[in-house]
Amino acid sequence: MVIDIFRKKLGFLNLIVDFFTKKNVGIILGGFILARVIAIGGTLLLNTQGAESTANDAAIQTIFTGESPLLIILLIGISAPIMEEIVFRGGIIGYWLAKFPIVAIAISSIVFGLIHGPTNLISFLIYGLMGLILSLACYKTQRLEISISIHFLNNIFAAIVIAFGMI
Repeated sequence: MVIDIFRKKLGFLNLIVDFFTKKNVGIILGGFILARVIAIGGTLLLNTQGAESTANDAAIQTIFTGESPLLIILLIGISAPIMEEIVFRGGIIGYWLAKFPIVAIAISSIVFGLIHGPTNLISFLIYGLMGLILSLACYKTQRLEISISIHFLNNIFAAIVIAFGMI
């Protein structure tokens, strides 16, 4: 009851309550788990070909070696998901979605996969399928912040691993 009173007086609480519905939280957690399964499965497949990680992951690890953990978390974990989702889901899907939803989702997923610099089919599939998860989450909910949240969870996990040398 107290929360309802504050919700009516302070509109921003409506946004918070409306965002954290069971459906949205389920999509966010499900998308994150699926993204991690794809990343782990893809990495295991890369290992069978003699690669330890994707070229994108290796480049990120090289670039950020010795950098401040806070900088790593801010750039990889927070800034990148927001910027990439605005471009790929907000821009590409937002532009094409009304008339061509399947085309919008496909283009967004493919370009997302390509922008991460795949050097082989497995790397492309890892990022392309992650792009597909993010695109479908955005399409299904019509909320960009859902795909941002999934992307954030995925990247923050990787950023913490890189920042604190857990690899």
